[in-house]
Amino acid sequence: MADSPIPGHGVTVQQLFKNNTFALDYYQREYTWTRDEVRTLIEDLSNRFLPQWGPLHEREQVDDYAPYFLGPYVYHEHGGRTFLVDGQQRITTLHLLLIYLRQLLEDQEQDVDASALEGLIYTARHGKRNFAVDASDELARAQLLNALIKDWNGLNGFLLPDDSHISVKNLHDRSREIDEDFPESLRGEALVFFVEWLLNRVCLVGIRALDQENGREIFVSMNDRGLRPNPVDLLKGHLFQRLNPQARVELGKAWADMLARLTAAEADSHEANIPSAYVRSVLLAQYARPDEIAADSVEIERAFHEWVLRHESDLELNHPTSARKFITRITDFAERYCTVLRASREFRPELAAVFFNGHNGIDNQFTLLLAVASPGDPDRVFIEKCGLVAAFLDLVYVRRCVNNLPVQRRDLDEIIHGLIPVLRGCRATEDIAAALGREIALLEHDFRELKSFGLRANNRRFVRYLLARMTAHVQRECEGGHEEGEYLQGPLNYEIEHIWANHFERYKTVVKTGANFDHWRNRLGALLILPKSVNASFRDDPYEQKLEHYRTQKRLAASLHPKSRERNPQFTNYLKAANLDKAFRPCPTFGTQEIEHRQELYQRLCEELWNPVKLGFKMPKIQPTHEQVVRRRTRAHYGVEVTDLINAELLPRQAKIFRKLKGNVYFATVEDDGVIRLETGEPFHSLSAAGAAVAGTKACAGWDVWRIERDGTTIPLKSLRDEAINRGLSARS
Repeated sequence: MADSPIPGHGVTVQQLFKNNTFALDYYQREYTWTRDEVRTLIEDLSNRFLPQWGPLHEREQVDDYAPYFLGPYVYHEHGGRTFLVDGQQRITTLHLLLIYLRQLLEDQEQDVDASALEGLIYTARHGKRNFAVDASDELARAQLLNALIKDWNGLNGFLLPDDSHISVKNLHDRSREIDEDFPESLRGEALVFFVEWLLNRVCLVGIRALDQENGREIFVSMNDRGLRPNPVDLLKGHLFQRLNPQARVELGKAWADMLARLTAAEADSHEANIPSAYVRSVLLAQYARPDEIAADSVEIERAFHEWVLRHESDLELNHPTSARKFITRITDFAERYCTVLRASREFRPELAAVFFNGHNGIDNQFTLLLAVASPGDPDRVFIEKCGLVAAFLDLVYVRRCVNNLPVQRRDLDEIIHGLIPVLRGCRATEDIAAALGREIALLEHDFRELKSFGLRANNRRFVRYLLARMTAHVQRECEGGHEEGEYLQGPLNYEIEHIWANHFERYKTVVKTGANFDHWRNRLGALLILPKSVNASFRDDPYEQKLEHYRTQKRLAASLHPKSRERNPQFTNYLKAANLDKAFRPCPTFGTQEIEHRQELYQRLCEELWNPVKLGFKMPKIQPTHEQVVRRRTRAHYGVEVTDLINAELLPRQAKIFRKLKGNVYFATVEDDGVIRLETGEPFHSLSAAGAAVAGTKACAGWDVWRIERDGTTIPLKSLRDEAINRGLSARS
């Protein structure tokens, strides 16, 4: 058989990037992938990898892990260069992911692996980096990638030019979000195995076009012609075949109107696949089986049209009447979905919490919002219901963050899936308020841990959110208005302000060491939020000079000034009404005691802001017992937990553990419930998270770095964990 004139060949991710630089052809569209698409890629990879990995594995065993296929890409070669014709979105995202993984490997001091990745990300010549995905006419793109290579954390100080290409702006946004969406379970000792698997077991198929024109033809053919029907089209075909001709015409118009609304919303939001996302949300919210929601969620996400076909008897689709009702409900909810989708992007006071969840990347909120939707609800009632549900998710998100718990999609999915059957049965707003009030009463964590909370390498976005909400709250209570949207995404570009300038020598007599200085400087009580231009103008000034600037800013910052209450009845009236007169202490100087006082103030403000009763929830008169609350905990997604070592008596109760880092020794206590509490008071729910906090990094092999004294010698906790696994305490070895 003759060889094909257009050859294709399989490559691993490592082979794809090794000694290869992809240039982008002129007809290539911009880099447009959304946060959801990037997050889905990361989740697909982690979901394939994690079930195969075991903590007792050796690196060589990765060669036996199942591979994963990422699809085809098309290229042509000319003048010694490789031009990427199709596949830019995936390959650009993979390139960005490799840069991030390199940062995590450096955090774990895996220098050999980090260097190997570096060779796939760029080549260096004449002191200049040539990146593996190259758009040579985009200077801002190279500047952004260089900033990420230098220090991913340094991205916060990177100023993106206003006239940057849309591809660069999207790269900038996705790079910030990857850090939030990368799984906690891959930041520990699984990281090096994941990188090994990604490079050598994740594959693509390269199709080499003959030349530029042939590449353009293939690109057009793959993207504009001969495409398989999408899941929405397939679902429509399956449903409409059950209708009579008259019903097909009638409902066909409703279906077309639905798609028109969703497509318009897609164009307005610059997001992709909104029709499919909508149908998935409706099916999960309204039709997933109450006892099988987690399993149905996986199937609906993968291919919702096949899920409907598989469960047509449960959905009663064998009868034209029920099929008509099913189609009508899907089409009727589209306008409501567009309402909350817009509210998640554009601030509306009556749907403020929907906007907050959108800002925080809680895109799975739409499923829960549609779970409370009833066809007969007036718009006002629907908005009231959505306001309550979104406020509940915002409260859960904030409480989890201040307690250093993970808040990625899979973590919130567990909560959302459990609530769907509960909320389906709530017809009135009052029923929702009572049901969610009972759920809030069962939450284990509140704001008490805020007393030790501070800024870290991996929580900057949340700290900014917290400061914005508190600043807007105080401002609104004094003057009215709703300014949250301005602080979170307004033109003034508000950013975190450290009250202590970054000058250790000014505070050396008080804090003694650089590590203590960093700790106090990054405490929440030592932070504000200010417009970027204002922040930049005096960030290095001593506090006494900054204080006069603070007085001209919003009420929360101005309250530091001793004269902030003079001729200011709105502010003083608020303090008395909220019983915060003593909490708002003026600070003519600002040392560690003032930081503590300010920390207490912020805790009070958070408790006021996220007070369940003030948010409209009906709290149960009889509070749940401790046993009921603890029963709601979920276990880690894999492996042995610290609590397993305690229960097996391999780790003593209230054990003191330590790690050495750059000549310093950091201690922590393992509490009975498995919480790792640092000497600073901060609680963490995994050894990796605690180790990363101590090091100021985004990743840490916690079981390796934390040690304990046993029989006169020190051993890593990994040794105890491995002993537990060998005793059969783990599901996988």
